[in-house]
Amino acid sequence: MRPARKLLEPEEAVGILRHWEIAARPADVSSGSGTANASAIIVSPRGRLMLRRRNPRYARADWTGYDHALLAHLAGEGLPVPVGVPAPDGRAFIVSGQHIYELFEFIEGEQHEAGNAEQLHAAGVTLGRLHRSASGYDPPVMKRWPRFHDPADAAEGLFSLLADAQGEAAGLLDQALRLARSLVERLPDALYWSLPQTVVQGDYHPANLKFRGEEVVGVFDWDWASRQPRMVDLADALLFFCGVRESPLIGGDIWSLTEAFRIAPERVAALGAGYLQEIAPTAEELAALPDLMRCRWLYCRVDAAQRKVEASRRVEFVTRRLEVPLHDIDRLEPSLSDGTAFEQR
Repeated sequence: MRPARKLLEPEEAVGILRHWEIAARPADVSSGSGTANASAIIVSPRGRLMLRRRNPRYARADWTGYDHALLAHLAGEGLPVPVGVPAPDGRAFIVSGQHIYELFEFIEGEQHEAGNAEQLHAAGVTLGRLHRSASGYDPPVMKRWPRFHDPADAAEGLFSLLADAQGEAAGLLDQALRLARSLVERLPDALYWSLPQTVVQGDYHPANLKFRGEEVVGVFDWDWASRQPRMVDLADALLFFCGVRESPLIGGDIWSLTEAFRIAPERVAALGAGYLQEIAPTAEELAALPDLMRCRWLYCRVDAAQRKVEASRRVEFVTRRLEVPLHDIDRLEPSLSDGTAFEQR
């Protein structure tokens, strides 16, 4: 049994909307998606709106202000991000009790069509444009976050699971632990922070984008936005957009979101070519990219297991086909490191 996501109930949403002076009925509220933030879709006289209750993990008013100012900056430069609906005090979020709620205009669109080369190219172009625009963002407050997908954290989490693992699962955990410890040596903090930085989106995968035809019309879930090496977003995109999955993506299911996949070179080429249309990575960035992908893959399994999976199934969650994307990163490493993986043929 998988832990239930904490929903934003209609009655709660109706009460919160009064802060925006929006009258709504429970019948006007439907559940949104996501595994971290509870959300609801509202039918209102202003049109469809999206109300979010931020995860307590990043429910700080100063961080939320940083994120909303970033979205306003990006929207002002014509980028496809959610537009906040201001409350009477001018902010698009409120603090109520222990929670922070945000209200956005709803963006109509469709989920990514897996393997669609034009959409992959558009996702890469959009990521590059976001990075260029965000590099000029002057935040009203600071949001200092540690490095993303730290292999030291992954190693600690993997080690903690060894006592509960047996047979093949124990072998996979041991291999993953050795890899994580190697990544700590190969990608130390000094090297990580020396790579060119911007304000990254931090969770750039298909469940957080909407498309209309071949165009990206929405990039969502900016809670992780912070100044980091820009390649962490590209590593994220190359894994989760370019993987060939065995089952369709279910955006609100953490088991589905972290399902293993084979990495398709033609998808890598389409998305990477789009990104390179906007950003020219340095040789150092390209050299680090395969290890950033390895860090991201290990971290997404370990972090989600610790926070979103019951203890009795964490070994299963982490080890299920864990090695499959890692083998493909090994195979693609030479062409990723010299940029030829992004040449479309």
